[in-house]
Amino acid sequence: MTGARPAPIGVLAVGALTIGVLAGTLAGCSPGSGDPGLRAAPGASVPACVTALAAVPATVLGHQRTPLQVGGAAAWGEPAITLRCGLAEPAPSTDRCLTVADVDWVIDDAHDPIVFVSYGRSPAVEVRVPTSYGRDSAAAALVDVAAVAKALPHTSHRCIG
Repeated sequence: MTGARPAPIGVLAVGALTIGVLAGTLAGCSPGSGDPGLRAAPGASVPACVTALAAVPATVLGHQRTPLQVGGAAAWGEPAITLRCGLAEPAPSTDRCLTVADVDWVIDDAHDPIVFVSYGRSPAVEVRVPTSYGRDSAAAALVDVAAVAKALPHTSHRCIG
């Protein structure tokens, strides 16, 4: 090529470093990276969550546990059913509440995924079940993770009605 000059080595090194960092960052966000878009809950490292997470089951709805790189959380299957510990206990509300295996859960099923947050436990645990598993199966996931929620300290709140 006439008139073309090679780029200085410093520019090439910075460009390669930038591409490497960007590729590493994007790889960390890919669906197969063991992180289905989760962030650790604010209280993920509190002793109650550490104790409760020792009860995380190997399977939920028949799906094996998926490795995660998020503290205080667990996941199963693809698309991922997820659990996070360390959330603030929900305030009393008129939202639908369901009792499964002696644990109360506040339900938000208006969107995908269906979100269940333990009620009457502090810290709280959140379970997200993609609607592709079926609405009836979503609540069945709570049976599988009940031991985690039961290991959390009780508060005075309970589902009524």
